[in-house]
Amino acid sequence: MDNLNLTKNNNLYIVSAPSGAGKTTLVRSICNRCDFVVPSISFTTRKKRDSEESNKDYYFISKQEFDKKVSNNEFLEYQRVYDNYYGTGIDETSNLLKNGKDVILEIDYKGMMRIKQIFPLAISIYIVPPSVESLRVRLGYRGQDTAEVIKKRMKSSLHELVYSKCADYIVVNDNFTKASRELLNIIITNKVNSINLDTWLKDITKINN
Repeated sequence: MDNLNLTKNNNLYIVSAPSGAGKTTLVRSICNRCDFVVPSISFTTRKKRDSEESNKDYYFISKQEFDKKVSNNEFLEYQRVYDNYYGTGIDETSNLLKNGKDVILEIDYKGMMRIKQIFPLAISIYIVPPSVESLRVRLGYRGQDTAEVIKKRMKSSLHELVYSKCADYIVVNDNFTKASRELLNIIITNKVNSINLDTWLKDITKINN
């Protein structure tokens, strides 16, 4: 893992949240607004949903392929979530950092704790819903899971919320526009603090207000 090019000029972000809190939509909004921020695409054994795109949302692979990557130490971290496996690739993350990008890892709380162990300077952000009831509504509204799966996710989400206190920042996703702006402010503030401002301004190609 020493080949990860994590320098003072590159930030590694961990964005975590319980299922249904809206982290994926928020991360996409930031990456669309800031050219210097990119997501690290995770590997998963989970079945692809109709709304998802391979090699963009996830690298969808078989359990056998996943096990092989584990054996070859190709993951920064990997976790079992709802009977499926998710992993953050070392090469994928390292290459993005080497190209001068700030990288967002969109992973669960266990992955967040693992990455913070390995890279204490990684910046962790936890997205939380405004209430438990709103989380229950969001899980049902997605229409992507059965009632049994939603019940399991809800139970797990309540457990995961406890780990928000371990993050460097907490963003309450009550209003999307407000939460997106708050997340953007965290990204920009840490970017300004990490490098010379004049150099940073030259490297930015686009930030849409």
